[in-house]
Amino acid sequence: MSHLEDIKQYARSCLADEIPSGQKHKWACQRFLDDLERVGTADFPYIWSEDNANKIVAWFALLRHSKGALAGKPIDLTMWQKFRACQLYGWVHRETGKKRFKKSFTEVGRKNAKSQMEAGEALYEIAIQATKNMETYEVYTAGTKREQSKIVFNECNLMTKGSILRSKFNFKRDEIVHIKTGSFIKPLSKEDGKTGDGTNPACLILDRDLSSINRGASVKAKNHILK
Repeated sequence: MSHLEDIKQYARSCLADEIPSGQKHKWACQRFLDDLERVGTADFPYIWSEDNANKIVAWFALLRHSKGALAGKPIDLTMWQKFRACQLYGWVHRETGKKRFKKSFTEVGRKNAKSQMEAGEALYEIAIQATKNMETYEVYTAGTKREQSKIVFNECNLMTKGSILRSKFNFKRDEIVHIKTGSFIKPLSKEDGKTGDGTNPACLILDRDLSSINRGASVKAKNHILK
């Protein structure tokens, strides 16, 4: 079964309450199914690239779980992860081939591999996307506190251990560099915002704890902004 068929089935299951889902997620599922019906029409300039979807799934399979019972094993994306990642990279403009989505928002409970997802995509951006576009990509991770901004950054390091991709990167204390392109990932802090130094991010990942907003619920959210 293709990744497209996988996530179509997932979306239908969410809408039918076979998979417990919040209202906003159901809206996202319905939009996805509606958009597939619009492919090829004059007012919808996007197409689905199964090849792009396959590449991001295959990329994660080369990385490793860093924690828990699956530590050290290849990452096999769960269906909600595949639904998110495949849409970010699978939808492209039919003429330019550029990504349809430049922003994403993910809000799930703790221990649902949010940081793992963002870390894998950050590495994908500085390696695969930067190579494809023949550019040097800047990727930044940011949070309310410096410790929070380094969660995704540190995960990038951990999930490449034991992976054949490890040798493609140079890991430093506050920077991860893709050797071939010179693209890099850096964590940002409040102090960085006061220096006035210019940046040109290809991807920005914002990590926010929403526990206080959600009345103490264990919830975290990430904004993912792509070039």
